[in-house]
Amino acid sequence: MKCAIDMHVHSTASDGSFSPSELVELAIKAGLTAIAITDHDCTGGIDEALMAAKDTRIEVVPGIEIGVGETDDIHILGFYIDHKNPRLESMLKKLREWRELRNKAMIEKLQSAGFDITYDEVKKITGASNMGRLHIAQALEIKGQVSDYRKIFKQYISPGQAAYVKREKIGEKEGIETITASGGLAFLAHINYLQKSEEELDAIVRRLTKYGLAGIEAFYSDYTPDMERIAAGLAEKHNLLKSGGTDFHGTRRKGTFIGTGHGNMCVPYSLLEKIKQAAGICR
Repeated sequence: MKCAIDMHVHSTASDGSFSPSELVELAIKAGLTAIAITDHDCTGGIDEALMAAKDTRIEVVPGIEIGVGETDDIHILGFYIDHKNPRLESMLKKLREWRELRNKAMIEKLQSAGFDITYDEVKKITGASNMGRLHIAQALEIKGQVSDYRKIFKQYISPGQAAYVKREKIGEKEGIETITASGGLAFLAHINYLQKSEEELDAIVRRLTKYGLAGIEAFYSDYTPDMERIAAGLAEKHNLLKSGGTDFHGTRRKGTFIGTGHGNMCVPYSLLEKIKQAAGICR
């Protein structure tokens, strides 16, 4: 089995530490054949990545990652989207506006907790145009407010903590149907994040499939062997495609490497061949 793809990669267009061009270079050095640029709520890194991959052996899959759900916090990956699609752009604009309001609210809570940080400082320090919780945490580390950004992330801005603000999400149906309408295929990402039983996950997948879900992230950096079994089983039971990715964020997620996750991931190119066939991509 040839390990050749990473279908879950983030660039500086959202909360990754490497530019889209740098990600292509890293993928080549890692011996990969394809990567999917799946930034949060934005597609700003796709054109740069496609240009950087031109005349190389690397395939760049235009992608996206969005949060959906009326109750559960579900992440959906979109592959082979038309990133210029007006309906998709409209949805992403709404998500980014909600993201900005949430960031400002979390920073206000951090200020109330005694931290010396402002929204404008985070933007200046990180250079982020599409800011998220990682940017806030790392700005506090850079300012010397905390020794390790992971500590502030876990103790203050994770669910249930003092400065956490729940994010606004679009509905499951709207999110999946918008990805599909843009020519893309919608995949359920990192099912371990949902912290559900196998039966509960089955119910979620059954529901999302009715809205057009095309696949499941069957390989992921933080999956246990049992979770890999569950993900693969759900894909097979519901006749869904499989994908696999590391959720690579560069230095903003220490210990996770492009293509191999924590060092032992192996996602075969054969999965991408099936995805491309379903998407009508010929290459």
